Amino acid sequence: MKKTFLLVFALFAFISISQAQVSVGINFQSSETFITVGTDTDKELFGEARLGLRRDIGLELMGGYNFIRKSEVNAYVGLGLGLFGDDHHKRHDDHNDIYIAIPFGVLIKPLSTKNFGFLIEAAPVFADHNDSYLRGGIGVKYTFR
Repeated sequence: MKKTFLLVFALFAFISISQAQVSVGINFQSSETFITVGTDTDKELFGEARLGLRRDIGLELMGGYNFIRKSEVNAYVGLGLGLFGDDHHKRHDDHNDIYIAIPFGVLIKPLSTKNFGFLIEAAPVFADHNDSYLRGGIGVKYTFR
């Protein structure tokens, strides 16, 4: 766990020095916790890489479209392609770990700087072997500008 915090701190420092418009965050989803790094979430189209932290690490790549873009709130829908860690489908011997997610959410930016926001998201997840489910969660996101 200390390595994860050190990695996140180093990532924050690197992004801050580079002055890039990059967003970072953490999402507490019903299926797992994601550390996220992506493009500016205030743009009409944005992308995000999500690192899932369970016993085995998973990865999800998500592209999103903001259909509502205001200074205080963004609402979006996206398409994600993910790869589970090995323990997710442990009851299947011949499983395929790839899944598709359709996240939809709201990013609320209550502070005057608009760099920090609270995230509410839900996503149907479609996986092999009839393991489809609906995940939901909350999170925080910060955009370096």
